[in-house]
Amino acid sequence: MLELSVNTKADNPCPICGDPGQKVTKITVEHQVKNNISVHDEQFFLCRTPECEVGYYTEDGKVISQEQLINKIWFKDNISSPIPICYCANVTKEEILYHVAELKCCSTLNDIKSHTGANTGCKCITKNPAGT
Repeated sequence: MLELSVNTKADNPCPICGDPGQKVTKITVEHQVKNNISVHDEQFFLCRTPECEVGYYTEDGKVISQEQLINKIWFKDNISSPIPICYCANVTKEEILYHVAELKCCSTLNDIKSHTGANTGCKCITKNPAGT
């Protein structure tokens, strides 16, 4: 009988939660960490698990917690509002909802862009914790 082996361990998992992360560039991490944190030439990963306290980690297990970051990671559970939807223009979910639901001035993505400035920047690699 042929037995199949399934690799359940993710490549470069978060050292705290064990879930796979997303590669991010050194330049992104350098712009996200507070001044007292040094970043070396290592491959960094963004922990994508909402419940995990880790912001970034390296292949060798170095961890940078969310508290050590300048910007909030929008999908993390323990982050309170307001959370940016667009980090470049610092536009929050609440601001977009205000324009759509209360002012009723936005019914398309282009309307939202022109009224709030969301999704019009070009500094995602340094302003967005995911670098995108």
